[in-house]
Amino acid sequence: MTLMQGGLPFAGQPVGILMADTQLARIPGDVGNAFSYPFPVRFLTVKDASLKRIIKEGDPKLLQPFIDAARQLEREGCQAITTSCGFLVRFQKELAASVNIPVLTSALLQVPLMSVMLPPHKKIGVLTADARSLDPKLFVPPDMDPERIVIQGLEDYPAFYDAFPADGPSYVYEDARDDLLAAARKLAAHHPDLGAIVCECTNMPPFTALVARETGLPIFDIITLITYVASGILRGLSDPRMCRPY
Repeated sequence: MTLMQGGLPFAGQPVGILMADTQLARIPGDVGNAFSYPFPVRFLTVKDASLKRIIKEGDPKLLQPFIDAARQLEREGCQAITTSCGFLVRFQKELAASVNIPVLTSALLQVPLMSVMLPPHKKIGVLTADARSLDPKLFVPPDMDPERIVIQGLEDYPAFYDAFPADGPSYVYEDARDDLLAAARKLAAHHPDLGAIVCECTNMPPFTALVARETGLPIFDIITLITYVASGILRGLSDPRMCRPY
């Protein structure tokens, strides 16, 4: 006899996503659009967590609200938790310590993997929403040569910047796309020894296939990270007898 255990009024949302409190237009491919995933996800908005507080201010007062929200998603049955802004990598250690399930705050967590995956003479490019606010110490491990990391920000590309870090309510797809491609071309042109690019911004994935074609390089973003982690979580779920009550 197999006892099927309940406990929640809903089920089948293995990945929880902590959302910044924004008004962005989130198209398929964006971290905040459920059509971006081949599996169900659960969104939870952290109230008053504006992009200004996260990116520009690095507001430490946001840590506890994010911890509280992560614990809520864990109680609701999620088996992994991610976020909607790559700059939340500054809270990675604290959030991971606050729950008993995997936490992946940022696409930047893939940078150390790139460092061991690529030949040592190859550099790792980072495309970020705002290079002025990004401290490499947040994601570059102490044993990694910081000279291997080259960063290109979008702060001087107004169509993209005004749409995303500035939290605009709408944007012209082609203009934002062209800005990101121009930034990627600049990064690749200045660093011909690039081996891969990691896209920090969680609004970049709708365009990253185009970036890959434009640069000819492997491109990694928050969706590649979430999909990788989910592949481990979902392995046993084809058999309902192995399911937890989520």
